[in-house]
Amino acid sequence: MNGRAATLGWAVCAGWLAFALSGLILPPVGGAAFGFVVGVLAAGPLRNTLPSSVAIAVLAPFGLMLPALALRHVAISLGLDVPGFSLLETTVFLLLYVAFLLTVFGVIPIDVYRFGYAPLPVAVIVLTVCLYALMTGNWFLALVAVGGQAAWVAGWSSSNWFDTMLHVALIPVALFAMMAFLF
Repeated sequence: MNGRAATLGWAVCAGWLAFALSGLILPPVGGAAFGFVVGVLAAGPLRNTLPSSVAIAVLAPFGLMLPALALRHVAISLGLDVPGFSLLETTVFLLLYVAFLLTVFGVIPIDVYRFGYAPLPVAVIVLTVCLYALMTGNWFLALVAVGGQAAWVAGWSSSNWFDTMLHVALIPVALFAMMAFLF
């Protein structure tokens, strides 16, 4: 993964964490400002500190979806209209992603991960996601899919498209999102 991409992913996630925690005492605008400052500090002067280096070493590659969802959460808190995902979509994503991870770890004996290195399968996946986004009106999903492919083609991230897009932290994120639908 490109060092700048890892730093940017860390900055967005650190800024979102600061935003989310500050939301306990600050209004959304104040929390967003605080999160922005923390993100800039995490990417800049605090980049080479032990906590930042450990976070990047443990969490990178962040993928594009995790920071995009963090930015989406901030945008929605500020009153912007950014499309989200239904309970059914979140459930299907979670099941497919867990199945994908099981193939990566060899539990399911199919090597799906190798398709992330090849341009044609990646193009088919991105076009399928964009078609689904068009049918559902979810421009956010299309933007993330196309952005991930652009970053992958430009070499700004991992040589595998799946690493460019996904992060294992999406599992708890999806579970929490599903609980929000249910409660």
